[in-house]
Formats: sequence, structure tokens, C-alpha cells
Amino acid sequence: MILLNILQKPVLNTLFVPISASLFLLGCNAKETYDFPPACPKVTVLSSASDAYQFSNNTNDLAHLVTKASILGAEGNCIDDPKNEDNKEKKKRKKAYTDKIDTTMNVVIQVKRGPAAQERRYQIPYFITMIKNGEIIDKQQFVANVQFPDNIDQVTLKSDKILLKIPATPDRQPDGYELFIGFQLSPEQLAYNRDHFRPVQYKTY
Repeated sequence: MILLNILQKPVLNTLFVPISASLFLLGCNAKETYDFPPACPKVTVLSSASDAYQFSNNTNDLAHLVTKASILGAEGNCIDDPKNEDNKEKKKRKKAYTDKIDTTMNVVIQVKRGPAAQERRYQIPYFITMIKNGEIIDKQQFVANVQFPDNIDQVTLKSDKILLKIPATPDRQPDGYELFIGFQLSPEQLAYNRDHFRPVQYKTY
């Protein structure tokens, strides 16, 4: 049910800040004013949306497979939002404030060309959704631009960095927020995944 809600949810854009391409390793970097980094939110790859099959001729026969894409995981880090320093004065004056955690991440995607592939460039949509207490707070859709070199039928790519500003508790925890990643699938693609693969647990990082 959660996956259907996510796929049908229109794209929002409130807590996501796209920034230029560069890579990070999974982990958290500390800010100079602290001895330890803030906690990162849990990141889950939705198993039913972790693969995206594209077929030609409106058939699910593997002989007509154009591309198969798989989300391999996510990489990123977490630091304190620089604006948190300004909140210290608000706290002293007992004014309302919300600290945030800057979560920077890349999505790692593998794409294979099938026997029906005729092009060497493809665009594959995927999403990152923020959820708190079972409620979808934010969703942003992205596109993986895939280019296969000559004589190469499988590539692995990393997305540009995506910056998410996660509301934090006073003890620098992500305040119950979780991130979910998956391909933006059509009803037919989702049905194919459910019909051809055994149910598995979400992949969590």
C-alpha cells in the first residue's frame, strides 16, 4: 500500500535541493562545533520498485526486453545545517526554531540493454520520498540519463548529489523522518515486478 501511495503521489519540492555532481561515501561528517555528527535518516530502497523493466511491442516476453534498470543502493553523508548556529540565539530567547540535518546523497543505478534495444541512450525516472509516521511529507522525481558506449551493454552510474534538509530534534536526530527510493513505475511495470519476483524485505541503509 505504501508503494502505491508513493507512486501516485504528485511531485513536491520543499525539502529537496539539487546540487552539482560529486560523490560521497556512506557516513556522516561532523561539524566543527560538535564532537560527533548528527544521525542520518534511515534510507530504504522499496523492493517492488527497485527494478524497472522496459519492453517493446506491448509484451512482457524477455525477447522484447529493451532495458532493465536496478537500484543498487545509496551513498551519502550528513552534517548540521549551517543555519542551526543562528537558532542558538532563538533558543536563548525562547523563540520557535527548527534545526535541520543536511543529508547529501547519490543513488547508484545499474542498467542493462536487452535484445530489443535499438538506442544507446535512455532516460529512466526514479524518486526519493520523505515519510514521517507513515505520512508522505515530500517527494521528488529525478531522471537517470543512461548512455551505453559502443560494444557495452551494461553500465553502472551514480546520480548527481541531492541535498535534503531533514528537520531535527534538539539532540540532532532526524525526528522520525525516513527516506524511500524507487523507480517511478507504470501500473504495468509494477504488476510485472509483483508477478515475476518473490516478495522480499525492503533494502535498508
